Amino acid sequence: MARAAMAAVEPLVELFLELGITSPEAESLLRSLYVHKARDWLAAQNGGVSPSDARVALVTGVHRNFVHQILSEPPAIAIARQRKGHRADKLLAAWHQQPSYLDNAGKPRDLPEKGPAPSFEALVNAHVPGAATGVVLAELTRAGVVQLLSDRRVRVRSRSMRLAGVNIGSLADLGNRAKELLETLRHNLRQPQDRLFAESLPAIELDANRLPVVREVINRRASAFLHSLEQELASEKRLRRRTRSPSVSLSVIEILK
Repeated sequence: MARAAMAAVEPLVELFLELGITSPEAESLLRSLYVHKARDWLAAQNGGVSPSDARVALVTGVHRNFVHQILSEPPAIAIARQRKGHRADKLLAAWHQQPSYLDNAGKPRDLPEKGPAPSFEALVNAHVPGAATGVVLAELTRAGVVQLLSDRRVRVRSRSMRLAGVNIGSLADLGNRAKELLETLRHNLRQPQDRLFAESLPAIELDANRLPVVREVINRRASAFLHSLEQELASEKRLRRRTRSPSVSLSVIEILK
């Protein structure tokens, strides 16, 4: 059953990899969140009474001494596990700051791939110790932060490993949307007699060349539906204010893949 549920975690793992979050960091964060959520889950089952550390330890498999420590602060990556950024960020910072790696205009030089400093190999040895130069070069090239030129020289294109369009706000929005969807699916799994709306079409075969058109049609019609729903609900909200009826919060997630 755990393996069957892993499909929901795979996109999150890919995102962590893109952000440079290591497995030890992710495991530490998951353990912390697991313990906090277990406490809330057990309390909800016991009329709001907070469970003991020993009971949290029993259901999570985390030793109660660590449970007490984890619950003493908000969920987070343990300090001992924190790498504090992508390993390559120090390399990129040195390339942009150390005088020997700058040209007369103060801009980062194109560096020979190998050889004594100043070289890409020297940067790797100094700031990503233990990693092979070719492996680091391949990873930075894949991420688009460096470019390998035809003469085996390396040109830097970015100051960090940050992904375009990714920031705290966009990640928080992604997290909230994913949480709402998974909570809906979990509700439907546990209470099939009281399903919430979360439907999909059965698989159909289409000409691959028509996929962009299909996506555009779905996007246009879904956007029109949501806009119409928003207007209708806004009208209902004005009516409710006049009648002073109780209110609830409502969110609708549009998902197009």
